[in-house]
Amino acid sequence: MEIDQDIRSGSVAPLTDRVNVEPPILNGMTSTEAKYIALVSFTVFIALGGLLVAITGYWQCLLIVGLFCPIAVLWWASKYLAKIKRNRPDAYYSQALHLWAVSKGISKPKFIKHNGFWSLGKTLEGNFSSPFHVTEEEKPAPKKSRK
Repeated sequence: MEIDQDIRSGSVAPLTDRVNVEPPILNGMTSTEAKYIALVSFTVFIALGGLLVAITGYWQCLLIVGLFCPIAVLWWASKYLAKIKRNRPDAYYSQALHLWAVSKGISKPKFIKHNGFWSLGKTLEGNFSSPFHVTEEEKPAPKKSRK
């Protein structure tokens, strides 16, 4: 009841823009972004931890590197993505990343990338003159220039 009065008075805006957007969970990072970053960092650090186990012989290296480093990377990545996303629309950076991949030939374009004029492939029949007959008396007077 109280929030409805605040919305009507204009002091609080409703969160209608959040309906179609994935909600942020960690410093503005969405759960999908967190899953991708966690999967890549976990894979990399498990391999690195396995290498450290092979070199040192301590299996604890696998636990430390495989668990704590991905958490640190996830936190750092959330801070970095928050800096990138600041004052930009939703999904801006992912679209920019996709356009970069298209420019390098890594991906196929999902967006229209055309630099030039568009054409319907047809020509218009007829002319653009007025269908009404205009006499000399009805023509508008030329504008006077200000000097």
